[in-house]
Amino acid sequence: MFTIICCSVDPAAARRLEKNIAATCGCPYEFIAYDNRINGDGLCKVFNRCAAAARYDMLCFVHEDVEFQTEGWGQIIATKLAEADCGVIGFAGSILKLKHLTGWHYVQYMRGGHHPVDKNPDGVDFSPVVTLDGMCLFVRREVWSETLFDEQTFPRFHGYDIDFTLAVACRYRNYVCNRAFIEHFSTGGYTREWIRTMKRLHRKWRDRLPMFAMPMPQSEIDRYERISESYFIRFMWQKGCFFERGFGHGMQYIARYPLSGASWILLPKYVVYKLRDILKQKKK
Repeated sequence: MFTIICCSVDPAAARRLEKNIAATCGCPYEFIAYDNRINGDGLCKVFNRCAAAARYDMLCFVHEDVEFQTEGWGQIIATKLAEADCGVIGFAGSILKLKHLTGWHYVQYMRGGHHPVDKNPDGVDFSPVVTLDGMCLFVRREVWSETLFDEQTFPRFHGYDIDFTLAVACRYRNYVCNRAFIEHFSTGGYTREWIRTMKRLHRKWRDRLPMFAMPMPQSEIDRYERISESYFIRFMWQKGCFFERGFGHGMQYIARYPLSGASWILLPKYVVYKLRDILKQKKK
């Protein structure tokens, strides 16, 4: 039923994942662990190559640092995935993709503890979204073959998931699964390479953004764009990426939106994150 594709740099982690899948999937599958330790190929290239050789028509692209926590998840996913208008199914995603650069609900290990995040206000099994996080993506082979992963624009390890799910969302409906749960053991990394990749993504999609999972009035779009700009500035400060969004960017935002609540917290946040970054640099 499923061909599960994992790009691996840690054979032990891949074996743990396969053991976990065997105990929880509950339906036929094949497991392809592509050993990427020597070649270091980009994820798009690995995923396209392995998908082309897949035995089954339902594909799963998964990171090796996850653990499925729901028994019988295979049938849950397969039933939804078989719907003609279903695109990609994942476990974390967004109902919108805005013009502004943005960073990224499942259980995730973060700073040594469990942090369950549940955002399913409608109480449905599958929530419509536009983009999905690449830790685990399910898609029918026919849908993958219509889009493929963009190996030229995203030759390394970032951006491929947002790009792929945006492309599929142009033709189908993507979903976050709320009936099955997964645990992710990585918090991700925000580097110069990640920022450069996000900029390439936005250049590629600039004529199509913003995109939404449901219709939205322009006033609401404008509000989300304003909020997302402020969030990204604070997010870059929090991650120590002052080279990308500095003090001047915060001041420009405040000048444009002086009465916004988001503006009021920018200066205190800058002071906190800048001091934290200075102390971190001194410890090195």
